[in-house]
Amino acid sequence: MDETEQLHLTVQSAPDVSVMNSSVSGHEGDNVSVQCFYTSGYQNKLKQWCRYKDKSCYTEKRTDTSQNSSVQISDDGRSSFTVLMTGLRLSDSGWYYCSAGDLQVSVQLTVTAVVTTEASERNRHYGYLEAWIPVVVLLLLMVVVVVSIIILRKKRNRNNTHNTEVTRDGDSDAGNSVRSSSAVAENDVTYSSVTVRPKTKTKAFSPVSVEDEVTYSSVHKQCMFLRKYEHNSAELETS
Repeated sequence: MDETEQLHLTVQSAPDVSVMNSSVSGHEGDNVSVQCFYTSGYQNKLKQWCRYKDKSCYTEKRTDTSQNSSVQISDDGRSSFTVLMTGLRLSDSGWYYCSAGDLQVSVQLTVTAVVTTEASERNRHYGYLEAWIPVVVLLLLMVVVVVSIIILRKKRNRNNTHNTEVTRDGDSDAGNSVRSSSAVAENDVTYSSVTVRPKTKTKAFSPVSVEDEVTYSSVHKQCMFLRKYEHNSAELETS
């Protein structure tokens, strides 16, 4: 409480040359920009961007290249000029300054390396695979569905063809059965009242060419034609 110290404070007007940020950074291969401000009294002064290390300077309205890094300076002619550095290299890191006339303001530039690890490459590769897996699965499902529909249609057509053939065969068998039954019905007959006549010459184109011409009457359709006919034949021979 009994010790004191006197301080002197001086308030000045805005500086004639200043920067938006006194420290900027960027990755290797990227771009970085620095905006430098000046007062109206320095509108017609030479504007520069210089490096402390080697005293190299870049002027407005001129593009210079240093170590593959391009530096462009554009002045709006009123209150500021912008420095654009493209294609940054690690060797570009260091201290620079904006200058308008004989006034300067310092800016620190930091360039960081881009590290590409095997893990990041693997993750990116897996990311591509994960993006394509749903598409591949969907295509496979579509192929399976199409193949299944084709197989079902083939089976259905095959069954329809088989049923048609069976129906035709059944109709044919039924017709044959009817014809066979008709033939049997026509053939299975019993002949009675048989009259034997003397042997005579058969007429030309006679449908019957047997030794003894017979006359059939009172024909009745019955079953077991062979047995009845043999029995009647035996009776005829006996008589």
